[in-house]
Amino acid sequence: MMGGDDPVQQRHDGEGDGGRLSIGLSRRLLADMRHDADLARLAEGGSGRWTDALLAETRFHLAGLMNAVELAIGLELADGPAEALPAQLGAGYARQAIETKFALLSPELLGHLRRRAAVSLLLRHNQVPAAQSSLTLSADQGGNNRYLDALAALTMAERNWHGPMLLDAPMRPDLPAEHYHDLVWTVAALLVGGGERLMGEADPALVAALARAAETLIARHDEGQGAFALAQRCARSLPSDMRFALAPAALGEARLLLFAALVECEAGLALEDILDALLGERDADRHALLRLMEIEDAVAFRTAELLAPVTDPARGEDAQLAEFVESYRAYDASHAMHWLVERMNPRALADKLALLERS
Repeated sequence: MMGGDDPVQQRHDGEGDGGRLSIGLSRRLLADMRHDADLARLAEGGSGRWTDALLAETRFHLAGLMNAVELAIGLELADGPAEALPAQLGAGYARQAIETKFALLSPELLGHLRRRAAVSLLLRHNQVPAAQSSLTLSADQGGNNRYLDALAALTMAERNWHGPMLLDAPMRPDLPAEHYHDLVWTVAALLVGGGERLMGEADPALVAALARAAETLIARHDEGQGAFALAQRCARSLPSDMRFALAPAALGEARLLLFAALVECEAGLALEDILDALLGERDADRHALLRLMEIEDAVAFRTAELLAPVTDPARGEDAQLAEFVESYRAYDASHAMHWLVERMNPRALADKLALLERS
């Protein structure tokens, strides 16, 4: 039974017994509910904020990354007592086992998979030959070799995501460190579970061997060669005026990751938060990001059309696109700056300001 001083039961500014949940707790509950909905959608058990195309691309990335990690763990087990485990379980065991264990995927890992899948899907459908890229030609004139080298590496990293969508093929695990750690331990846990089912009981030696293999992979991982890090390296190698100049070209060539990195440098928001805003449910968030980078109406129209397959296919219809541009014209720089200030505030201050607006 809850005590009388339980924070959920406290009154707020004269509200009735029980009051409203705090803004922070509401956000946490909403995040939990959204994660549960995402997992259900991934398991094909319910609706959610994923288009079918984005869902398929995300499952392709998840399978490929798990296949690669499982193969790497198998190589680390080759000289120990657990050497026979991968062969006994069969190739691709982890990515098949996850189909009934999606709850092992943390919100952070699943969110990252969704973002990279969106980037990959848009590039897959809007490929621009390197020789015709404005991103390269513009920088060539400035002689910025650091940028050009990083752009070439980024292009190769993104191209690695474009293989045939085969669930049994490995994909280079070019993840940021925290997400790579999460994925490695997820695969290791699934392999431990598979070993227990084979032997009918837990084997401490097997668990220890898999843990050592996982730790070895984590120690070797270089997140600096991943596409997210390379996009940031591109943006940081440019002066501010060049970032604004290249932002329309990045959108025009479906280089969503590079565009987000350019915004990160100019606006100070986290790269993944920018991608979430681009891929989210609110046009106002997209308007703000585009206006912050001084994007013209024609490019805004192209951006709405570009994002439709990963947000809502209906947004790609002419009437929806026209409505998007009309609302973008009404969303001026002052609106964008207000939006940015709100997102730059510490979470505790944002909670208090939200309470003030309600009072």
